[in-house]
Amino acid sequence: MALSDLQVFSEFVYTAQREVMQKIELFNSASRGAIVLRVAPIQGDFHTEAFWGRINGLVRRRNPYTMGNVAPKELVMLTDSMVKVAAGTPPINIPPSQFRWIQQNPEEGGAIIGQQLAVDTLADMLNTALMATVAAMAGQAENIFDNTSTGDGKASHPLFNSAQALFGDSYQDIVTWVMHSKPLFDIYADAMANAHFLFSFGTVSVREDGFGRNFIISDSPSLVNRVGSGFAPLESPDALTGDLPSPGVTFNYDTLGLTTNAVRIDQNSDFDDNISTLNGEENIQRNYQAEWSYNLGIKGFSWDKTNGAHAPNDAALATTSNWDRYATSSKSLAGVLLRTH
Repeated sequence: MALSDLQVFSEFVYTAQREVMQKIELFNSASRGAIVLRVAPIQGDFHTEAFWGRINGLVRRRNPYTMGNVAPKELVMLTDSMVKVAAGTPPINIPPSQFRWIQQNPEEGGAIIGQQLAVDTLADMLNTALMATVAAMAGQAENIFDNTSTGDGKASHPLFNSAQALFGDSYQDIVTWVMHSKPLFDIYADAMANAHFLFSFGTVSVREDGFGRNFIISDSPSLVNRVGSGFAPLESPDALTGDLPSPGVTFNYDTLGLTTNAVRIDQNSDFDDNISTLNGEENIQRNYQAEWSYNLGIKGFSWDKTNGAHAPNDAALATTSNWDRYATSSKSLAGVLLRTH
């Protein structure tokens, strides 16, 4: 490929990715704003917002017939920190002879890579966000309904009622359920009515139950845990290919009941790519590589800058202690967590 061909190839990768990634607005709408993807670049490793915390017990009962001291309340400044997550592609070989041999233009290769990269980028952001949210919620016992040790432990309609009941009179704040397809099929087997199909993007689909709440269904490894692993996220199956757990292997499944703005993913608009050429091989070699970043935040939790540090890997993002709770009420967190077989 000539220099002009390389420029066209790169432009097609970027254009195809941009065209497909515009569908994130459809996802935001379909998830009812529980998981929000947007473009909001930040400088540095973290984005921190400071705000005044809620004063508990602000109204008291007083006795007009006595004198005495009253313990004061403190006005506390809280901070909410998002963390920047770095991502990129491995080198992708694109030998120039490959296109010439089949008499094809480089635009085709650029479009193929761009379209797949857009789908996989969205899947990575969602899987990472789910992994981090499960980790953060795992440390909040009052927001977890664990059915893995009861009966067959499978998901059922009554269990979703039990999970949402953890929010008490704020149960209507839960707007979306995010689940693996396994508990979804268990619910259907339990005679829960299926509603209309809303949205699909790669291996992620969104449906709605009979109660007005959406079901976001994704065979994400972040929602699957091998029994005995202490609910550590499973590295496989591959959420991008949709592979299911092997028959005969026992797994637990995490289902998240999320509130509005429970998870925030901000893109930094820092996508950068490069094409390099290498001589000395049997055929001229070229490869393509790209990198970018995004910011992750979870409602009611702040990223621990000291313990979690900067540019965290998956292990750090999946560590419960790296997400510090600042919300005083359990009803002010991202939602509830239902655990089933």
